Amino acid sequence: VGLTGAYIAKSVVKDQRNIYPVSTCVRGMHGITEDVFLSIPCSLGAHGIRRVVNVPMTEQEVGEFLRSAETVWKVQEGIWDSI
Repeated sequence: VGLTGAYIAKSVVKDQRNIYPVSTCVRGMHGITEDVFLSIPCSLGAHGIRRVVNVPMTEQEVGEFLRSAETVWKVQEGIWDSI
């Protein structure tokens, strides 16, 4: 964990734009309408996430991605309501 954090920090500080799986809002991806945060491949640089890497997925993988988003949303939904 520490080494990964160091690599991510280096990529940001040096604006390297390396790709790491980091948690980001996936609203709009594959029809997701809620502010759900999942770890997906992103290019990181001096300004944070520069871009989300579009990974081709099969229908089954898209279904699993959507189920993951729904599961996470069910957990965090109450948090948004309390803010």
